[in-house]
Amino acid sequence: MSRLSTGLIGLGVLIAVFGVLWQLGVWPGSQIALPRPVALDNSPTLAPTVTPQPTVLPRATATQRAQPTAVPTLMPTEAPTATAVPLPTPAPIHIVVADAADRASQTPEPVAGYAVRLAIPSINLDTEVVQGGIVKDQRGNAIWQTLPFVAVHYGDLTSLIGAQGNAVISGHVVTIDEGNVFRFLYEVAAGDQVQVWDQREREHDYQVVGVKLVSPSDISVMAPTEDQTLTLITCGGTFDRVRREFSARLIVTAKPMLTD
Repeated sequence: MSRLSTGLIGLGVLIAVFGVLWQLGVWPGSQIALPRPVALDNSPTLAPTVTPQPTVLPRATATQRAQPTAVPTLMPTEAPTATAVPLPTPAPIHIVVADAADRASQTPEPVAGYAVRLAIPSINLDTEVVQGGIVKDQRGNAIWQTLPFVAVHYGDLTSLIGAQGNAVISGHVVTIDEGNVFRFLYEVAAGDQVQVWDQREREHDYQVVGVKLVSPSDISVMAPTEDQTLTLITCGGTFDRVRREFSARLIVTAKPMLTD
């Protein structure tokens, strides 16, 4: 009986030791629960109120008392007698006028240039532009040059893009072997935007102000203008199968868009 009691007591002690080791995390496989971080606690703890204690300053002794400082007395002095001082004679001013070379070096870079690209978003037009001039046709007649699959800017014969005057650009409307870059030019309306880029990749924005048909012999649409103008030309009207030409020319006139 005594052996059984001793065995039970020993077993109880072992169980108690095992429980303590498990809570402390020493026993293999046991875990320790870490406390919750304070920053994630929604119930803040009130800080204890600290009552400030008055600070007792030491009393000044007789030797620590400030001694008055003697203020020096300013004695009036006799004012000096004003003496007229002659002013120096100003040196002559020489005005130097810049010569032609100086003026040329100070002239800002022009904003005008030759057109290399033209786009009209309202009709989904975006085409390359090259430079052209006056050439002779098969009959020896002088005509304005047109080139296949691109628009042509007559920059040396009319005006540059961005310069005062009438900058003229033309393109084919319906051809078999030369393209139709201005096929839908007839669909533009007043107020539509026309974008032109020059050889320096500068964009010039215009706004359509007029659309009309004129006779093929009417060259007044290419005449110089006092203000900055962009004129787009293509064929229009009806096509004569015998003479192999259109009865009219479609003219789109645009002016620079106003900037804020």
